[in-house]
Amino acid sequence: MMRFFTLLLFLFTVQLAGAQVFTEVTTQQGITHSYPGNAGGGVSFCDFTGDGLDDLTLATGDGETIQFYKNNNGSFELLAPLVPHQEEAKHVLWVDYDNDGDKDLYVATHIGVNRLYRNTGNLTFEDVTEQAGLPIEEHRTFGACWGDFDRDGWLDLFFTERKWPASQFINENRLFRNNADGTFTELTAQCGAADYGKKPFCASFLDYNNDKWPDIYIANDKLTINALLRNNGDGTFTDVSEETNADLEMNAMGIAIGDYDNDGWQDMYISDIDDGNELLHNLGPDSSGTVVYEETAADAGVGYYGIAWGVNFFDADNDADLDLYVCGMLSGAGAISNVYYANNGDGTFSQPFAGFEGDTTSSFNQAIGDFNNDGFPDIMVVNVEPFASQLWQNSGTANNWVKFDLQGVLSNRDGVGTKIEVYTNGQYQQRYTHCGIAFMGQNSGTELVGLGSATQADSVIVTWPTGHVDKLFNLAAGERILLVEGMTTGGDIAVDPDVTITVVPARETLVEYDLSLFPNPAGQFLNLQYDGQLPFTRFAISNLQGQLLSHGALQGNAISVGHLPEGAYILILWNQLGEKLALKWVKE
Repeated sequence: MMRFFTLLLFLFTVQLAGAQVFTEVTTQQGITHSYPGNAGGGVSFCDFTGDGLDDLTLATGDGETIQFYKNNNGSFELLAPLVPHQEEAKHVLWVDYDNDGDKDLYVATHIGVNRLYRNTGNLTFEDVTEQAGLPIEEHRTFGACWGDFDRDGWLDLFFTERKWPASQFINENRLFRNNADGTFTELTAQCGAADYGKKPFCASFLDYNNDKWPDIYIANDKLTINALLRNNGDGTFTDVSEETNADLEMNAMGIAIGDYDNDGWQDMYISDIDDGNELLHNLGPDSSGTVVYEETAADAGVGYYGIAWGVNFFDADNDADLDLYVCGMLSGAGAISNVYYANNGDGTFSQPFAGFEGDTTSSFNQAIGDFNNDGFPDIMVVNVEPFASQLWQNSGTANNWVKFDLQGVLSNRDGVGTKIEVYTNGQYQQRYTHCGIAFMGQNSGTELVGLGSATQADSVIVTWPTGHVDKLFNLAAGERILLVEGMTTGGDIAVDPDVTITVVPARETLVEYDLSLFPNPAGQFLNLQYDGQLPFTRFAISNLQGQLLSHGALQGNAISVGHLPEGAYILILWNQLGEKLALKWVKE
């Protein structure tokens, strides 16, 4: 009997040695955090310093300052507070709303003002909430998200609101269009985006029907029915919840979005109380052409049946399909707490041993990133008092991977709303980029794609919000690639005919060069006069309202402008760093 037991122990040890394991490294990393408020606080794994390493931002309660942890090559350093925000912070989102190449900060607040902090350079921030035209009244907001709903090249803001007392007010969500000049205009009613009278927690942009126009899914609490708002492509939304079978009646909290079965259609996983989480499998168009979902959580093995909050799709083992991590609020050894679901590759999930020792805390929020830059995703989990928040380091597997950073040119600078499709040995997978996901979470802006045992990605198709497509081939495993819009087309960017781009020079990216235009006024050609090799690679011409009229790669020092009517214009030039120079000129 002892020999048999010893053999079993040996086999288990050998199996574990080659298995994927998550280890808590919070204390070793010097992270000290626990959230004191209701429903936890936001967490971001976004690189806010711009050095290519995933930093951490952790929301805090009333009277406390938000925590900012800078990643120093795999070790975190707590910075002095970057903003003076001391209200109860919920969703914390880094976003380049002004397309100037650095990250600004948006903070959704519970019983306080949702605030926008503009990065003026060198991690110095200015509260621009009021001057940007955003509301300065008190809110009860949990979730927010950014996306370019009108595809004009500028990120717009959507946030949820639960007013109090509920008996006196009707809840509505809020949509603000980016005016491309540092200000916003509320279009909630005109666009049909309010989803009135419900109890929303979080919302996310997605493209459920693959038409390239960002739609919105809203997780509504207290059985007030989740909403799927289809983007009509004309500045309005239509509630298609019922016709798509997305009208779940549940106590919804968080949303995960991803193509877990690699069929080319974005699926959703929504957290709930112990009635069970819901997995909306996107079936694509039915016989009438309507894209529909089927609910399949129980069949897929991800019903959970605890009290779930934060949820995320991610390829934990880099085997080329998306796994799931679920945060739960129940604590203790006997409770259904945080759960890791591994994708079996056949539409079902299992719960393998993956470490997570002591992961029985009261958890609400999570974000995914790769803090040690080893190509395997790590998890930051926000726990509520008295439990300390936890950073889980991924030990990795033998599987390969490739990473992508994005830089929009005519699309928004962050590339939010871009679809990345990867083909490897005949296998397909996709990623869709978000700014705001899960339950008050923000994942890394670097997209990590697992390749399994393959040594390269055979082809990569990148569809930007403009509709432009870049294609790359034979990308070696273990590489990190900067995707710049137009990089595979010589700088030419093909904008979909139903899209109107707004090109306005960003304030802090304007560079000074001793460059002049002649003749000005111009006739058939506008010439660039510069002493030395011209440092610019791309150009765009807009009217004085910022609407894009012409663009392309610079071919020499002359730009053909004979097709333009008489009037005043702006010429915008880009260098290889993405910096811009804007010059006014006249066509005669």
